[in-house]
Amino acid sequence: MRLFAKPGDKLYSRLSVNAQMWAKIDHIMKVGKNNFKPPPAVESSVVRIIPKNPRPQISYEEWDGLLRLAFVRKNKTIRSSFLGTTRVLEMLEINYRTWCAQNDIPVEDGTVGMTGIDTMDGADDQNEEEQCDDTMEVDEDVPSFFREEAKQVLQASINKPARKKKGRVAESVREKVRQVVEDDTGLADKRARMCDEGDFLKLLWAFNQRGIHFC
Repeated sequence: MRLFAKPGDKLYSRLSVNAQMWAKIDHIMKVGKNNFKPPPAVESSVVRIIPKNPRPQISYEEWDGLLRLAFVRKNKTIRSSFLGTTRVLEMLEINYRTWCAQNDIPVEDGTVGMTGIDTMDGADDQNEEEQCDDTMEVDEDVPSFFREEAKQVLQASINKPARKKKGRVAESVREKVRQVVEDDTGLADKRARMCDEGDFLKLLWAFNQRGIHFC
C-alpha cells in the first residue's frame, strides 16, 4: 500500500515518492490469507511495477538524498526539515564546499559578527524546540542512521553548549537554503507528507541552482 500511496495518505512515505518517480505502479488485487495453505498471518496483494522508459533524467543519489532529509519527520514543514537541524546544515555546507572546489568557485572563510548570529540563533532555538516535540514522529521508512540522528538532536537540545561564532560559508549556505524553501519554491510551510513528485523536483532543481547538492 505504501508503494502507491498519494500525498496526504497515512501511508505516504519516502518509499511512495521514490517508487512512483521511477516506475508506474498499479494495485491489481488483494489476495486473502485463506488462499494459502497453511494461511499466513498477513493479507497479500498483487502489484504491477513497470519502470519508466525513458528513465527520469535526474541523479538517483541526489533525489534520494533530498527525500531522506524531507522524510526524517514527514509531519514537519520543509523549512524545519532543512533549517531546523544543525547537522543537516553542516552536511549541506560540506557538500557546498565540495561543489565549489569542483567548479573552481572561491569560498570566503572566516566568522561573522555575534550580532547577526544572535538573530539567526533565535530561529534555531525555535526550530530545535519543534524537533523535541515530534522527535518520535520519525517516518518508519527512513534508515536507522536517521533515527539515531533524531535521538542525537533531541539530546543535543537538552545539553546544548554555549553558542559559537558561525563561519561565513555556513551562514551563506543557510541563506541559500532559506531562499530555496521560501523564495524560490514557496514550499517552506508545506509538510513533506503533503508534497508530491513535482514539489520535490522543484526543490531539487532550486537547490542545485544555488550550488546545494545531496550526494
